[in-house]
Amino acid sequence: MAPNKGKPEEVMTFGELIALIADQKRRLNVLEIAFSYLAFSLDDKANHLLIHSLKLEAQNQSRDAETQKHFAHLATELESHTRHQIIPPVIE
Repeated sequence: MAPNKGKPEEVMTFGELIALIADQKRRLNVLEIAFSYLAFSLDDKANHLLIHSLKLEAQNQSRDAETQKHFAHLATELESHTRHQIIPPVIE
């Protein structure tokens, strides 16, 4: 569900707004999960650089405190995924 851009004079109902927010939340959740799986496809060095960059963003004073907190959380999640990464055995 998206706002009607063709008719900006039309107002969304409260229910439509709640549905739009819920849909955006689901879409964001999918993106967060997909992004967290990147840790499985990157080598150790790339993972380390990515996590380090996210931690730097978490300390970036030009970002608001909530955004900094989200960067820190994502860095922690990626660290957790890379720490628990199981390397499958090579089958010959």
